[in-house]
Amino acid sequence: MSSPTDRPPSLQSTRRRLSASIRRRLGRFSRSKSRSSSDETTSRGSTSSADDLVPKALQDGIYLTKISLKKQRKLLFRLDPDRGQLIWESKVTKYVPIEAVRELRSGADAKAYREQFQPQTQDDEERWLTIVYMVNSAWKTMHLLAPTKELMDMWTTAMRRLHSAQTDLMYGLGQGELLEAVWERHYWNAKGFSFEDIERLCRRLNVSLREEELRRLFQQSDSNQGGCLDFEDFQRFVKLLRARPDIERIYKHLTKKQGRFDFEVFQRFMRDIQRTPLGPTDLRSLFESYADGIPSSPDVSSLTDYSVPPTTISLESFASLLLSTDNPAILDPEEQREEPHHSGHHVHRYPKIGVSEAVFPTSTDTYHGPGHDMTRPLSEYYISSSHNTYLLGHQLVGESTIEGYVRALQAGCRCVEIDIHQGPTLPIITHGNTLTSKLPLRTVCEAINQYAFVASPYPLIISAEIHCSPAQQDMVVDIMSEVFGDKLMRAPVDGRPPIQELPSPMELRGMIMLKAKNLYVAREAPLVGGQVAPVGNEAPVYTSADSTAEDSEKLEEGYVAVPRSPSSPLLEPRSPPLLQKASAAMRRVRSRSRGHSHSHSSDSPPSSFMPLSPTEKPKMSFALLSLLVYTVGVKYRGINKKEEYAPQHMFSLSENTANKIVRSGAVLDLIKHNRTHLVRLYPKGTRLKSSNYLPHTYWSAGAQLIALNWQTMDMGYMMNHAMFQRNGGCGYVMKPRALRLPNQKEMLGKRTEHVLEVGVVSAQQLPPSKDGNGSVDPFVEVSMYVPDWSGFQSQSPGSYLGAGGVPGSPQTPQGGMAYRSMTSVVKNNGFNPVWEEKLAIPFSCVGEMMELIFVRFAVRQEGSKDDDEPLAVYCAPLACLQQGYRQLPLHDTQLAQYLFSTLFVKIAVKDL
Repeated sequence: MSSPTDRPPSLQSTRRRLSASIRRRLGRFSRSKSRSSSDETTSRGSTSSADDLVPKALQDGIYLTKISLKKQRKLLFRLDPDRGQLIWESKVTKYVPIEAVRELRSGADAKAYREQFQPQTQDDEERWLTIVYMVNSAWKTMHLLAPTKELMDMWTTAMRRLHSAQTDLMYGLGQGELLEAVWERHYWNAKGFSFEDIERLCRRLNVSLREEELRRLFQQSDSNQGGCLDFEDFQRFVKLLRARPDIERIYKHLTKKQGRFDFEVFQRFMRDIQRTPLGPTDLRSLFESYADGIPSSPDVSSLTDYSVPPTTISLESFASLLLSTDNPAILDPEEQREEPHHSGHHVHRYPKIGVSEAVFPTSTDTYHGPGHDMTRPLSEYYISSSHNTYLLGHQLVGESTIEGYVRALQAGCRCVEIDIHQGPTLPIITHGNTLTSKLPLRTVCEAINQYAFVASPYPLIISAEIHCSPAQQDMVVDIMSEVFGDKLMRAPVDGRPPIQELPSPMELRGMIMLKAKNLYVAREAPLVGGQVAPVGNEAPVYTSADSTAEDSEKLEEGYVAVPRSPSSPLLEPRSPPLLQKASAAMRRVRSRSRGHSHSHSSDSPPSSFMPLSPTEKPKMSFALLSLLVYTVGVKYRGINKKEEYAPQHMFSLSENTANKIVRSGAVLDLIKHNRTHLVRLYPKGTRLKSSNYLPHTYWSAGAQLIALNWQTMDMGYMMNHAMFQRNGGCGYVMKPRALRLPNQKEMLGKRTEHVLEVGVVSAQQLPPSKDGNGSVDPFVEVSMYVPDWSGFQSQSPGSYLGAGGVPGSPQTPQGGMAYRSMTSVVKNNGFNPVWEEKLAIPFSCVGEMMELIFVRFAVRQEGSKDDDEPLAVYCAPLACLQQGYRQLPLHDTQLAQYLFSTLFVKIAVKDL
């Protein structure tokens, strides 16, 4: 029987070789046209590429009306294609780099802003543009009104072209086969480049070479030494600019014994260093797509002639392989289990988040479809969740705005929060008992409806805290029904069949589900088919969906639920003894809150509710109950044999309560509960500046909805971002097998020791330092974040092996940074610094859950403090981080990908 490598080449292999040969043939064709390119360009016209990108009128400037809450002013706005800037003349000249623009909104997308500023004319919609951009890590919005629709269309088109050119340049500088087409189309000026032209272009590209180094490359490229680069010279210059001596050293080391990079060397490299899962057939196919040796006949039909098979991979092809999508830095382990590789090309469902996603809705960087099995019950997935989504800043004095919902939903968030309070006439959204601003509920629902399924088709959960009267609760139902329509999940209250198992994300595609506290669910007075008799009349009061323990005890111990009636309350006191019982319950809760127990701890931040006096009677609209189907909020009553929760029952845990559980043996009970039920966690009320906890420890307990403050881009948010970049960015990620499959107690008790080895090789085109002096003295810091595994282990003294692998050294609170290591400093080189240093980080893992361990790479400036923003960062789950030589994209502190900046590393994970 023939071996796999002896079989006839597959269709995939044929296509690969054809593609590779065409790439090489195009490269030879591009080189052959040489100096004639400038003549051809001249024959097509002498209009500069800058004018093609941005019309001359917009470069000179046009008057637009800049609108804010305080005033409206006509100012001169310009687009500078050479510097890539939006410039306007106020008291001083101001500008925004095109790279800082995150989104352009016009038409219906900008409706909320137009209504906020109350425009005077009916045609404002066609002439309005809202620009969302970033300055010093802060989100900003600019609202512009053009004199005519045609002028606004011209302006927005030019901005999109300018951004597209920047994106093309990124790939042109990184991919040799695209180089000629990109530069000829956008930047070849039909007359040649002087050194001053090259300097301006390098500033445009953020190529921060010193003048003497840049002049050396220029002179090396100037074949005639005439002080001007023709097209072929310019190609040579860019090739020198892209040179990778670090990759050349790797290539020479691999070919040292045999003197060539043949299939044997390639196979050994891919298996031993890159740790590829590809089989022999796929490896052969991948080798052939990068190998040299295809016949050079101009007859395309001869490209499939296998009489002269490819034999070796050149240095240039090896570099192309390492920097290509065939050598991805990230692969999802769940997708590898569900979708075995059938070819050398991988479907890479780990999308980049950058400006192109917002500016160009059709970008290929957006949702690619899931790679996980989406037919399992909801409880088997982590669900991307936001806390106090309406806030953009401080928890007590921050601004309430729809921007929080727009940004979260665009980034794939699948659970947003609304705090509904009593308004003068209609319900409003605000943070109760604080100085935060207010929003109409309808405005928020319209924003949610518009963006709910832009980034993901899977169900969206609205976690609601409801603090308004039954009459306004009915308005909540009416508003949601009108705005969401058929997308709103609802069911009749009477006659609901019992739910045996939660539905799957696939079954609930396109649905919006409301999660709120169901006051009918009480131990003393369970609702059976809605048949509870009304009792008496009381004044209206307000209730909270996620109330404090004191409030919850009072609601559930002292009152009975009744159906909606215009003249009767929905909850009434049963008898004076029950009031005494409620008072005793509150005393018990206060005692527990001082540290005696965690079993009935607070279910919501102190600032999230309106306290009720003992004489007030909370009520709940019966119409609201019809919206609670698969996400029915209930009070946390502990997890034991005496307490039973229906599959649709969902409780919330505060950060403090969750910490006590995950650090004790109760974590195993919570894991068991979370296999079949949803649980939501939220930050403690003392996080007034909207900081975040680290979510990975709570994920290790199987909790699905870990709510974070999305307006704060700290380490907690970075972990959340890295987690939910998985599975196509759809907001649902399959939990590890140890947490979702039954009878996994043995696996959860299994602890293994490992070491992460990181070879930091080099970086490319780092962003400039923020100190303003222009020089970059970078070093790389690698940090590993491990969950707090202490609850999984026996509690005997001295048995715990700490995060750094040192016996008896406990982890930092909430499973903080387990270990970090850093390279030396490279002086005055942000363009292509080389370290070639090896770092080692020991760590522990429980239940083989390496997808819950996170690695962060931070490029820092020499002299910076821990609290200072790094130059660039990248974070990924360890299980997704591929071994071997990998090129990592780098992001700014807002997690937008830099156009050019990358980090080249070698990854290895070894068992101890």
